[in-house]
Amino acid sequence: MQEKYYTQPPRGGLKPGLSFGYVDVPQHLTPDKRPFLDSLTKASLEVQQQIRKGREIDIPTRDIWMDANGRKTMLRLFLPQGEGPFPLVLYCHGGGFAIRNVDCFDYIGRYLAKNGPAVVVMPEYALAPEHPFPAQLEQCCGALLWAREHAQELRADIMRDVVAGDSAGGNLSAAICLKFRDEGLRQPAMQILAYPVTDAVEGCGRESERLYATGYNLDYQHLLAYNEAYASVQQREMPYVSPLRAKTLNNLAPCYMISAECDILIDQGLAYLQRLKDAGVPTGCRIFRGMPHDFLFFDYDESYEAYDLMCRLIQKAGTAGALNNR
Repeated sequence: MQEKYYTQPPRGGLKPGLSFGYVDVPQHLTPDKRPFLDSLTKASLEVQQQIRKGREIDIPTRDIWMDANGRKTMLRLFLPQGEGPFPLVLYCHGGGFAIRNVDCFDYIGRYLAKNGPAVVVMPEYALAPEHPFPAQLEQCCGALLWAREHAQELRADIMRDVVAGDSAGGNLSAAICLKFRDEGLRQPAMQILAYPVTDAVEGCGRESERLYATGYNLDYQHLLAYNEAYASVQQREMPYVSPLRAKTLNNLAPCYMISAECDILIDQGLAYLQRLKDAGVPTGCRIFRGMPHDFLFFDYDESYEAYDLMCRLIQKAGTAGALNNR
């Protein structure tokens, strides 16, 4: 059966002048590859330190530890100035489930906290392959429950809580909503998914996977390696790993998707958004033309446009028509 897309994916090329590094990723990311994976995290952090120089955001942060289903998990709290109550954002960072950490996404957390303004909670979840599915999902679910329980001291409004994330973090955000629905827990007021993984099953033959298979900041073969490290072949069929494969998508939080035109994941993301719409879930989308996968991580004009879009959405979370007139 041919997939339906929320909107027709544009098929253009990269915006002229963009540059990003290329690193070849081994076909199989076994635990002995941890030094290599850590080197990617280190390189990502160095990129952030370089491109954010002169753009520093002074806002209070605090690292705390909590227990998520028996897993000790560090949360970084980004705390806005003022009395509040503020919207509450759980931000799940990207990195293929196997690389990067909250330090790599510290700037995004600070930006959303200051310009939302919002209380931002960012979990330092365990990384694959040493810690495969469902470790990351359990930690992120636990982080949202912790934030709700501590909302008063955080000066946060739990009725305006948002789950957000990019790439693998977008996958985790979507899975949180599915898991909360299935367990009878209250849905977040909104989910914001930036170029998420919605289908981890190999060999679906989507056009974007062919057109942007290499040279667009996430090669298709690298995606397969990250997915394999995260979940087994059987698990990749499960909706908490591949939300697009859920039997039903009704009764989920309103969803806004930020997509990149030149991204192998754009087709599966737009297919997921269409299924949400068909299920009666309020939806919205913006495709950033000429952008590659992971563009939020860089210093492009479009990166800051996307941050500002997220801030506007966060401010409207929990209100009627929150996804309209961004």
